[in-house]
Amino acid sequence: MPENSHNDGANVNPSYFERDANRREVLKRMVQIGLTLPVAAPLLAACGTASNTGAESQVPAVEITDPNDPRFERRTVLDSFYTLDNDYFQGWDRASREMCAVYNLERDRQVDNSSVDALRGIFEAAVTRQFAGVVNAPAVAASTPEVIGITQQAGIPTSTAWSNAPWSTPLDIGDYFVSYQAGNDEALARAVCEILFKEMGGKGKFIHIEGQRGNSSSDRRNVGVDEALAAYPNVQMVAREEGGFSRSVTQPVIESLLTAHPDVAGIMCSNDDSAIAVVNALESRNMQVPVVGIDAINEFLDAMQRGGTALASAAVHGSWLGAYCMVKVFDAMNGFQLTVPERMMYFGGFVVDTPEAAAAYQDLMYKAERFPFDYEKWSRVLHPDDWDPQNSLRPIDPNAYWANYPKPAGYQLPPDYATATDSGEFQRIEEMYKTAFKIDPWKDIRKLCKNNGGADVL
Repeated sequence: MPENSHNDGANVNPSYFERDANRREVLKRMVQIGLTLPVAAPLLAACGTASNTGAESQVPAVEITDPNDPRFERRTVLDSFYTLDNDYFQGWDRASREMCAVYNLERDRQVDNSSVDALRGIFEAAVTRQFAGVVNAPAVAASTPEVIGITQQAGIPTSTAWSNAPWSTPLDIGDYFVSYQAGNDEALARAVCEILFKEMGGKGKFIHIEGQRGNSSSDRRNVGVDEALAAYPNVQMVAREEGGFSRSVTQPVIESLLTAHPDVAGIMCSNDDSAIAVVNALESRNMQVPVVGIDAINEFLDAMQRGGTALASAAVHGSWLGAYCMVKVFDAMNGFQLTVPERMMYFGGFVVDTPEAAAAYQDLMYKAERFPFDYEKWSRVLHPDDWDPQNSLRPIDPNAYWANYPKPAGYQLPPDYATATDSGEFQRIEEMYKTAFKIDPWKDIRKLCKNNGGADVL
């Protein structure tokens, strides 16, 4: 494929470029001859349509009048995830709306409620309705090759986050599986457990509320918990039960476990929505047992500030992630193709472990009118020379990422991975992203954290 002269080694996909260039030529000609364009009219509410979760709030939109701007033609994209019942995905939803307003995208939001059948139907509808791009956070990792195969076959750029089938890379699916982003679940779980185990004095009974079995984030967080336990032999895990990443699922589970283990000394939850159920159960029993989680949702940050059971949470920025995935799709829609190492990447998150840091994160990410992101700067198309992801990122090595999963019989990674490794491309891309990351929205919050100075867990 031809080299893109300004994209640090990534390529332009001719099929994207030619299709969109032709459409822009038509629109440019319409301006020249004075035809009325729909973009001059007021944009739709929230840069999107109503969906199965209800109408969206108003977000100011940018009016694009330059026909040479890649945002000039208004296109429809799908934003699909599995729940809106927690703060994490509500933040994803809100930031994605803000980003779409800046990028002149009409956004259709759909929630599958962890149903693979519903997710399949959502992807099929995206093809039928000829959406220009798709973003998805799947609940069940095993579903990803099938559903992304639907948009791959239709030629619709797709970016996903958090959960992906083992030994199924974007290169296995095809060029239209643009990118996969995830936090380093093992490292994040290990980090919060180490804080918890130190608070426990390095000993005592421990309960782990895992997420949803079959979700790769949940499974990998289990590995991180086990790694922390191996370093603290005097901490005894007396129970590991599924919490479904949900307080409603977790509540009866933790009530039963607290009855069975009234002398528990610490509890780790694989997300904060489950952790809230645990905090509520402990407080109702007047039990002072430290709890840690992942996501840094609003209610858990409240609990950290009032003292008692909520000890620490890994902030993994659902708002940043939802909008960032959409930017990856926008760039692909406009001809930009990522290098091999960039198509699976870890993104940074840090542990919020003081009441002061909890209050500051809450003010910035939940109470402010707008998120603290310069969305335009994320785009390699709009800002080829000064793009800034505003978070740390590094490439995922698939061999390391799925080291704990057996390979399917006869499976080998696409040879481009070996080529990128042998040529030093993985290291080059890692350094490129370190250099590009200049605007840090959480700079002041990190200073209020104790553990490792609020450094990103990558």
